[in-house]
Amino acid sequence: MKTPENANEKFSEFIAKKKFVEQPYPNFYPGIADEKMRPIFTKKINKIATDFKNVAESEKPTDKKYQEKIGIGLSRFADIYLELDTEDRERVCMYFEELMDIVGLESSNGQLNKFMYGFDPMEKPKEKKWTDSHGNVFIEKGIEVSIIPAKYNKTGKKYKVFLYNETTENIGIIKDLIIKPREFKVFNVSDKDTLKLDNGVKFMFGETYGLEVEDKKSQVSGLGGKYLTDYGVPNEIDFAFVIVPVGKGD
Repeated sequence: MKTPENANEKFSEFIAKKKFVEQPYPNFYPGIADEKMRPIFTKKINKIATDFKNVAESEKPTDKKYQEKIGIGLSRFADIYLELDTEDRERVCMYFEELMDIVGLESSNGQLNKFMYGFDPMEKPKEKKWTDSHGNVFIEKGIEVSIIPAKYNKTGKKYKVFLYNETTENIGIIKDLIIKPREFKVFNVSDKDTLKLDNGVKFMFGETYGLEVEDKKSQVSGLGGKYLTDYGVPNEIDFAFVIVPVGKGD
């Protein structure tokens, strides 16, 4: 890379200016959240400016050398990273981008994105894939998880379905069978049966896949993880749900 002729002048101006102060639109910044951290942050930013200046004055400045300095500069914030709120992290990244503009560096090689978001949104996420005990396939790609349900053939097999009533009303099943508020019941449901509640919710096994829930009013939430313990779900249960007020389900 060829260092611009006015680079030294711009580095000096950058180091001299007061940093982490309030900025108006379009680069709005409310100012540093914790005033006592200003000199600490400023020193770290000015150090990376000096690092860039040294590379710019070297015989053969390259993208890689500048990017290495970016990595070193960002690592200096590791000890105070948790004290940086979103606006402060954005401001740190903007200072790095100003220095990149001075030398004509087009990319940080994803380092600023990782500092800002914890990952590089431009980086193609790696795909992880696994299958659970029911044969369902889970595909994790970045922060997204896709589920490919297992094919299901009805055989008359029975499953234990746990239902907890978290509403203030009785939930009727058939005739005199009800689930009172703050009460649960366990149903032995055949994969050829349909369990219908008087609030309109249905539990049944589909023609192709496993247990399905018809919940037009959003009254059902599935239970898993620590909630199985919180709701006292027995170990032998195959499926666990909580019935909640209309619109509160997932």
